Amino acid sequence: MAADNTKYRSLVDRRRFVELVGVSGAAALAGCDSGGDGGDGGDGNETSGDGDDGGASGVVDKTHVSALQTNPTEDTINRHHTQNASEPASRLAFDRYAAYSFESGEFQLEALDDWEFDGKTVTLTFRDDLTWSDGSQVTTTDIDTQFQLQKKTGSAIWGYVESTEVVDDLTYQLNLSGETNPQMVKFQLSNMWVSTPASVFEQFLDQDASEVQTWVWEDSDEDVLVSGPFKYVDRSQQEWNFERNPEFRDADNINFSDWQFDAYQEASVPQQDFTAGGGRFDSSWSAFAPPETVEGYQDHVVEIRSILAKWGYGTVFNHDSDIFGDRAVRQAIAYVINREELVENAGPRTKFPASVPCGIAPKNIDQWLGDQKSNFNDYGVGESDTESATQVLEDAGYSKSGDTWQTPDGEALSAEYLTPAGWSDFTTMTNTIVDRLSDFGIDLTVATAPTSDWQGRIIDSNFDIAAFYWLPGQARSTFPYFPLRHQLAFDAMDGGHNYPAEEEQTIPAMSGDGETTINPLQKVEEIATVPTNEEAMPIVQEAAWHNNVDLPFLSLVSKFEQSWLTNDEWDIVEEGDPDRAVKWPPFWLPRKGKLTAQE
Repeated sequence: MAADNTKYRSLVDRRRFVELVGVSGAAALAGCDSGGDGGDGGDGNETSGDGDDGGASGVVDKTHVSALQTNPTEDTINRHHTQNASEPASRLAFDRYAAYSFESGEFQLEALDDWEFDGKTVTLTFRDDLTWSDGSQVTTTDIDTQFQLQKKTGSAIWGYVESTEVVDDLTYQLNLSGETNPQMVKFQLSNMWVSTPASVFEQFLDQDASEVQTWVWEDSDEDVLVSGPFKYVDRSQQEWNFERNPEFRDADNINFSDWQFDAYQEASVPQQDFTAGGGRFDSSWSAFAPPETVEGYQDHVVEIRSILAKWGYGTVFNHDSDIFGDRAVRQAIAYVINREELVENAGPRTKFPASVPCGIAPKNIDQWLGDQKSNFNDYGVGESDTESATQVLEDAGYSKSGDTWQTPDGEALSAEYLTPAGWSDFTTMTNTIVDRLSDFGIDLTVATAPTSDWQGRIIDSNFDIAAFYWLPGQARSTFPYFPLRHQLAFDAMDGGHNYPAEEEQTIPAMSGDGETTINPLQKVEEIATVPTNEEAMPIVQEAAWHNNVDLPFLSLVSKFEQSWLTNDEWDIVEEGDPDRAVKWPPFWLPRKGKLTAQE
C-alpha cells in the first residue's frame, strides 16, 4: 500500500529526512540555554500596546529566543518544499491536524474536530474556528489543495488514499484504497499541518511537482499566511523572526509578543551558553547533551526527556556484499555486539537497548510479541557472546587464520564501518562496535564522513557496513509497520542497502519445528490491511520473526529526546503533564498556555 515514489521525490525526501533527524537525533550535539533578558523583547514587565495584536490585554512585550542550528535564509516554512522545509518554523507557524502524546500514548485532535473511520472511508471534520493569519476562515478548499499537492509530490498519505471528496466547508472525506488499520492513517494525519492556503498554493495544482517542492514562500511576493500561534516577520542569516498571531484559535494562551530563532553553527555554542549562563537562548527544541555536559548547566535550564524518539542507532548492511550479505555473518555480529555496553558508553540517561533485535521499537516489543517473545533470539543484550558467534560462523564454513576470520573462499572478513562525522553519540557507539568486532576477528576500521557524504555513499551502495537510524522516527514508529518497512524497503536511502525484500525467503519456523517461506515486504504490507491491532498482531509477529532471523538491519539502541527550556523568565508546566510529551515542547507548550512569559 506504500505510495510509488519518483526518483526526484525520493531524493528530496531523503535530504529532508536526514536534515531533520540530523538535528533531532544524534547530530544535534548541543544542549541549549536560557534567554537571560529574553533576547531583544524588552524587560518582560510591559504589555503590548500596539502592533497586530491590537493592544491585546495581558500580552507581555517579550521575545522568546530559540536556538536553531541552521542558516534561516536556506530554509522555508513551505512544507511542500521537501528539501528545505523547516521543521521548527513549521511547528511554530501552523496548526496541526492532531497530536500524539508519548506520555499518554493517545492522540488528541487539534485542527480536527472529529475523525470517523468507517471501513474504507475516513471522514475528517475540521474546527469552525480555524483561520489564516489574514483573518479568513480555513475551509476544505484549503485542505483539498493540500491533499492534491501531496498526491502530486507522492506523500505517504496517498499510499492509503485512493480519492478524496469535499463534503462541505468543514468536512472532507478520504476514500481509502483498501482495508486499512485506522492507526496507520491516524499516525499519518497527526504529522499533517494546516499549511496550504488555497489562495496561495492553487497556482501549483497544474504545475510540475518540482515547482512547489522548490518554492521558497518567504522569497516570493505572496503573503505568508499561517494558521498557528506565530506568524512570519522577516529573516536573515542569523535570525528568523515571528510575532504573535492574534487570529490563532487559541491566541489567548499566548501571553508574549515575539519569537526569534537565533542561528548558530558550532554545536558547542548553546552548550557554552547553558553552562556559563550567557542568556542567549531561552529554548532548544532538540539537542543531545551527554551527562557530564548536563551536570554543568545552570539551574534554570530545564531538560525535558519525556518523549520517546522512536529513532536511534542501528547497523545497516550492504546485502550485495559477499561478506555482509551472508546471514551467518550478520548473526555473528549481532552476537558480538553488547547493546547494553553501547548504551553505557553513549549515555544511559537518554538511551536504552532493544531487548530483542526484531525491527520493533524497544518500548513496544512486549506489546506486540506477547507470549511469542521467548521464541525470539535476543543475541545477548548485555553480553558479547563470542561463543555463539564462533559457532554460527563455523557452521557456515568460516574459519580463523591467525586472529582474523576468513570466508570459505579464504577472503578475510575485513571492511570499513561507515559512520557520520560530528554525531558524537553515534561516533562513540561505532567505535565500541568496531573495537568489539575487531577483537573477535572481524577486521573493521572506522570510516567517518560528513553527513551528506555518509548519506550519499549509502544511497549509492558504496559501503559494506554502516551506522544508520533503524527506526524512521516520529510517533508513527510506535506502530510496527513503519519501522519494519523502513528496514526492508529503505526508502529513505533509495534502497541503498540492496535488501531482497520482495523475494521469497526460507527461514526457521517460529515454533522451532521445521522451516517457513516468507516474502518479507509482502508480509509487512499485510499489517496495513487489517482493521484492528488484534488482527495485526500475528502478522506483526511473523514479520518481526523474519527480521530477527535474517537481520536486514540490526536493531540496537533507541533513546529519549532531549528538549531544553529555561524557567528564570518563563513559566513551564510541571513534569508529568502529558503536553510535555508532545513533539516538540518549545513549540507545543505555548499554544496550550503552558509556556508563558513571566510578567
